[in-house]
Amino acid sequence: MKSLDKMNKVNDYLIGFWKIIYLNGLWLVFSLLGLGIFGVGPATYAVTKYCFRWLHFKEEPAVFQSIWKYYKEAFKQSVLVSWVLIAIFTILIVNLFNVTEWYFQVANIFMFVMAIVGGTHIYNVMVALRFKNLREITRASLMMGIGYLHYTIILWTILIGTYYVLSSIYPSLLFLFGTGFTIFLITFVGNVIVKDFEEEPQEDEEIKKIYSKES
Repeated sequence: MKSLDKMNKVNDYLIGFWKIIYLNGLWLVFSLLGLGIFGVGPATYAVTKYCFRWLHFKEEPAVFQSIWKYYKEAFKQSVLVSWVLIAIFTILIVNLFNVTEWYFQVANIFMFVMAIVGGTHIYNVMVALRFKNLREITRASLMMGIGYLHYTIILWTILIGTYYVLSSIYPSLLFLFGTGFTIFLITFVGNVIVKDFEEEPQEDEEIKKIYSKES
């Protein structure tokens, strides 16, 4: 019986492994469908939402149909988010190579790090939490990144380390996993954070019950 359970777990891992590769391919296809500049945001949103519902709700609907549905779901907002992120990182990177004063360089590096911390979770916020406008989404993403900074640091350490090893040993795997693995891992961390948000009200209710009993 135990061996059967182990086989089922191995099978689930293999299915998840191939699904990430498939999601990476769909991300690339749908990004190109929007000519890159109009497709990257919606494609990232779609894959993030699929991964979140897969991890959080254990849902595994038809992949292609779901990605196509999510791709159209928040098209304008996800395009706008991608443009804002591209603009911010472009400005910061240009400044890194052009600013000569040390204090401006330090400030620019700090802003660059903060942009990474906030930008990491922005699509997680869009798919998991209910915020209507870009300002609320950006603020929530930044708060999530700073509030769970240790998760964000571990996340990027694993990502950089994994892609460095793959590029050194099996460069072809970079193409197979590509952005799909990055989105999956970011969504995995986002799911852990969201679960913490969901558990807090339950803990508060339990504390209230204990106090009511003591009184």
